[in-house]
Amino acid sequence: MTDFALIIYNSPHWVFFILGGILLIAELLCSGGYLLWSGIAAIIVGLIAWCLPLSWPILWILFSIFTLVSAYIWWGWLKKKGQDKSSKGEINQPQQDLIGTKTVVTKAIVNGSGRVKIKDGTWSATCDKDLTVGQVVIVTSVDGITLNVEPIL
Repeated sequence: MTDFALIIYNSPHWVFFILGGILLIAELLCSGGYLLWSGIAAIIVGLIAWCLPLSWPILWILFSIFTLVSAYIWWGWLKKKGQDKSSKGEINQPQQDLIGTKTVVTKAIVNGSGRVKIKDGTWSATCDKDLTVGQVVIVTSVDGITLNVEPIL
């Protein structure tokens, strides 16, 4: 065995420290969140390998487990914070997320047409009934950039 191979074989913690560094650098350059957890897991395994004399297979198993567990915890945290985009409306149609929003009429809806306020803007709105300014409504559907609303009784 060469000197380099012997050093690597007897110092697995350096392998995991280097792997963690490479994964974290790759995360900074291009990944968007996916390599962060593997990089952190590699550094944790490096710390464990530095403190405990474990075999290579056990270290790789620990690396796999830590990567999966940390990614799952991150996913759960994102879902709890409402940042998980997988359950949102259709792609490139963010206005679909407005369905179910309660809002107020800002320009009276007469003959089926008026305006409602959502956050810091107003939207064109339609309704089968005439509605007065200030009436509370709920968005039932979206047609392009026009919201279909119904009064809340």
